[in-house]
Amino acid sequence: MHSLAALIAPSAQTALNTFVWLFSAALQLALFSVLFTRGLARRVPVFTALIGFYLARSILLYLIFGHIDLTTYRALYDNLQIVDLLLQAGVAIEIAIHLSNSQPNLTLRRGLTPLALLALAVSCTALATTMLPPQAPIPADRAQLFFSFLMILLFVWAQTTPATLTRNIAAGFALYGVVNLTASFGRTYAALHENFVAYAIWSYLLAAIYLVAILYWLVTLKPLQLSPAAETSPPSTL
Repeated sequence: MHSLAALIAPSAQTALNTFVWLFSAALQLALFSVLFTRGLARRVPVFTALIGFYLARSILLYLIFGHIDLTTYRALYDNLQIVDLLLQAGVAIEIAIHLSNSQPNLTLRRGLTPLALLALAVSCTALATTMLPPQAPIPADRAQLFFSFLMILLFVWAQTTPATLTRNIAAGFALYGVVNLTASFGRTYAALHENFVAYAIWSYLLAAIYLVAILYWLVTLKPLQLSPAAETSPPSTL
């Protein structure tokens, strides 16, 4: 078995990690900025908060790494993961609300579809976990598996609605979700067989797909267009 260090010099690996971090931070900052400049932040505030959180977390963890003990660092990372899961849940709810509101004439369907997708995501997660080896040294994150399935299902639902903004947001998450599901299996089996090279490749692939999702959002999330009636009406006092 070959280790990653045997294939990539430590200095080169550090340089690669730094480049990925800088590029990721720059793209996240750009996306966070355009959500405000394009007038989208008020339409999708939870999604905006999630992108801002990812940017802040990335900078914080990068700057303090090596300056605090490993136990404290891991505890902070775990606490931030909880915030991450809460925000992901908030984004899923936000997407579901926008999709439901885009179908005003389908009252029954609006109420049942989110519940059906939630139940299906839970079932898919349970099925996926039964396919993973229970003795893996680094088990797959079940919460991330669940949100990956849920975002993919929300994207499928979005194809039946006229909600362009929400559909594009869901598309980015669905793209990441598909790769995350694949990478979860890949990394689990790589860890089980102590294949550090394969584990690293899956990790870098996942990071790369996240950057692709950000680029997709930067291109597809267009500024809001006011209708002629809204442009000629007096501003609201609310």
